[in-house]
Amino acid sequence: MNLITEKIDMAASPLLILFAFLLPLSTAAGSIGGVLLLAAWLVSGNLKEKVGEITHNPVAIAVLLYIGLHIVGLLWSEDLAWGLQILKKQWKLLMFPIFLTIVKKEHINYYLIAFIAAITLKASKAYLVWLHIITLPPGSPFTTLGATHVTYNPMLAIAIYVILQNLLFSKNRPIYLWPQIILLFFLSGNMFITVGRTGQVAFFVLLGVLLFQNFYAHSKKKLIFGLIFIPLLFAVIFNVNPTFRNRINTAITEIQNSHTKQITSMGCRMWFYQNTFKLLKNHWLVGTGTGDFPIEYKKINDVCSPSMPATDNPHNHYLLITSQFGIIGLAVLLSIFVAQLTMAFRKKDNLTPLRQAFPIFFLVIMLSESYLQVHGTGLLFSLFSSFLYKEL
Repeated sequence: MNLITEKIDMAASPLLILFAFLLPLSTAAGSIGGVLLLAAWLVSGNLKEKVGEITHNPVAIAVLLYIGLHIVGLLWSEDLAWGLQILKKQWKLLMFPIFLTIVKKEHINYYLIAFIAAITLKASKAYLVWLHIITLPPGSPFTTLGATHVTYNPMLAIAIYVILQNLLFSKNRPIYLWPQIILLFFLSGNMFITVGRTGQVAFFVLLGVLLFQNFYAHSKKKLIFGLIFIPLLFAVIFNVNPTFRNRINTAITEIQNSHTKQITSMGCRMWFYQNTFKLLKNHWLVGTGTGDFPIEYKKINDVCSPSMPATDNPHNHYLLITSQFGIIGLAVLLSIFVAQLTMAFRKKDNLTPLRQAFPIFFLVIMLSESYLQVHGTGLLFSLFSSFLYKEL
């Protein structure tokens, strides 16, 4: 390694810190940061060592198999053009093995701090909108100012968990304790003035995970009291927060009225799910292929719900992957999270709680959207996985 490539290699991890900050703020900035990290990775050399680290990491192997499945699935796709579009979307996951070889142990806290700092900045803007200090364009229902609730609230949920687990499982000097507590309440309040239902569900699920992590081995009684506290907290927030209450009531009403085939957010999802299950009956083993889901879905939609819009995404990652690649694809998808959980319960350090919670977080949010394909959360998966599941 010459002097130039050595300096580039040294600069890669600080660049990853910057990427962690940019990711929640801007889609374009996240993409640019990813390109710069890829360039640094290629120029810095030591490719043999990097490939060796990747091929010896169980999570990286599972992710590469998952991406490879999208390549193989082109073989039985009629619509190759759409199949290639789907394949291109996997670049976000392909960044994981690259990030994996860039991560430095001494910088892990900085990756997390940078990410939480960006989420805090985003939350501050949301509060300014909520207080009518900043005005959004007419008709905009989102208070996250430039970020969609689809990605913002799940990122907010994992940021809240990071702070909670640090408060409970790490030694905190008093000078750092109270700022974290204040930030915890600041971000938690922001969760329920914004409209991302998936992130709100993830918030409650991660709270339950944290209770198990903290109390299961020490006090079953405290665990039971804690689990009772979660629905009570939900009830309190539901009754005092009109934004949260309206979103929940709207979802319930739309689900109940889905049989009327009105075009609503939850109504469409109910039909997406029903029609995709019907599609799976004919393609349960190897699926429709990487590119043929929209074609096959439209055939069923035209018969069963012609007044509803067709889709290229059933808004459930498990249904999407199973419809594309059958039960084989579902098994490959789940192998990623099995590998993560296996490493999480094997490695014991101050990141163990987050290492255990992160795959559960993704397994939950993927019920409502194809989050490994979505730009922000796909890169979030690659970023967090790189330092949580790296063999240090």
